[in-house]
Formats: sequence, C-alpha cells, structure tokens
Amino acid sequence: MPKLLFYSGTAFCVFLALSSAASAWHDFQTGATVFVALGGGSTARAAWAIVVALLTATAVATILLRMAALVAARNLFAAFVALFAVAGSLMALVWVLMLEARMLREPPLPALADFHLAGVLGLAYFVSLTMLALRPYFRVQASRMLSLLVFLPLPLMILVLLRELFVAHSRGPLPSSSPALVTWFAILAVLFFAIAVHSIRHRYLFLEMTNLRELLDSRADLADRAARRTIGGVAFDS
Repeated sequence: MPKLLFYSGTAFCVFLALSSAASAWHDFQTGATVFVALGGGSTARAAWAIVVALLTATAVATILLRMAALVAARNLFAAFVALFAVAGSLMALVWVLMLEARMLREPPLPALADFHLAGVLGLAYFVSLTMLALRPYFRVQASRMLSLLVFLPLPLMILVLLRELFVAHSRGPLPSSSPALVTWFAILAVLFFAIAVHSIRHRYLFLEMTNLRELLDSRADLADRAARRTIGGVAFDS
C-alpha cells in the first residue's frame, strides 16, 4: 500500500471519527440531523463540504480495503462481503452527494428529498455491513471490545429503518432523530478512531506485502513440490 494513501487514509479516519462524534452531539442537543451540504450555510461552504466528503470517502475506503485484503488470508467470505460493502458505501455516498449538489442550485423537490433519504439510509446500511464484515480482522488484530462493537451498527441501523417505516416517517431528506441514530454515530466515532490508532500502531501490516500474497506464494511452492514425481530416483514434472 503506498505511504501517501496510508497516511491520508489514517488522517481522514480521525476526521471521520470527529465528524461522527460532532453529528452525534448535534443530534443529541438539537434533535436534528445534519449531513454534509444540508442544514444551511453558504453555497461555497456546502460545495467544499461535498468535495471534502468525496476525498474522505476515497481515503478511508483504501484503509478498509487493505483490512479486507488482510482478512482474506483467514476468512475469504468476509473479505468478499467487506469488498461488496465498501463498494456499496462509495456508490451510495456518491449518489447522496450528487443529489446534494443538485439541491444547491434549486430548492429541494419532494422527489429529491425522498431519493436523498433513501440514499442516506443505504449509505448507513453499507457502512454498518462493512464494520460487521471486518470483524474477523478486529478479532485477531485488535481488542475484544472492538470486535464486539462492530456488531452494534447494523442492528442500530435496522432500528432506524424500522422507525422510519412504522413509527415516525421523516418528511425531509434526512432520517428523523432518535436514540438509535445518536448511538450509531457515537459507535462509528469510536470505531473509526480505533481504526486510525490501530493503523498507526500496526502500519507494517498496511505498508508491507499482504499476508494473502505470502499464503498464496507458499501454496504455490507446495503445489510445485506435489506436482513433481520421483521414479527410480529421478524427479520430473508431470
């Protein structure tokens, strides 16, 4: 993994942790959720917020994909699920940000608000699924507390979705405030900060060759030795 991507991804993980903590605190105090360009402010500030969100997503995705590559040596299914979830998170985020860029130019239409709400819920679902898929990595390389925390975002996200469907349907482009949503933001803040600290402490895992490549190389050597047959003291390739 290139050092530039590693250090930028680690820095943006800290930035995302602080942003999640600020969102949780803002939601707890005011009872209203704010996401990137929505919630007031100048057009230029909102546009820069969209650009920063895209850069943050790209940098953090490199760290998560690297962790998925390390998981592949132990649990290939979890690695594929993490790859799918990271790709889904990026697509959902780009969808949401493009809608917000459209909302900056004209008043939000009811259809755009519904699409934005669906995109935000989809983004939260894929991020929660990513954390759950990376549990084998946290269980081996990190503490038990983190391996337990990654279980919580997905059930909390399901509670938020059930609340939107059956209890209090949001009329705006963002989900209505709830204790589950505040807790979801708080847990994500802890997880992304822990990922940043873990990446710095174990940067050799991210900057050096993956364990999967070493495993595949060793398997290739074993396969070559097994393919050779010895007859009468003469070895040849079959």
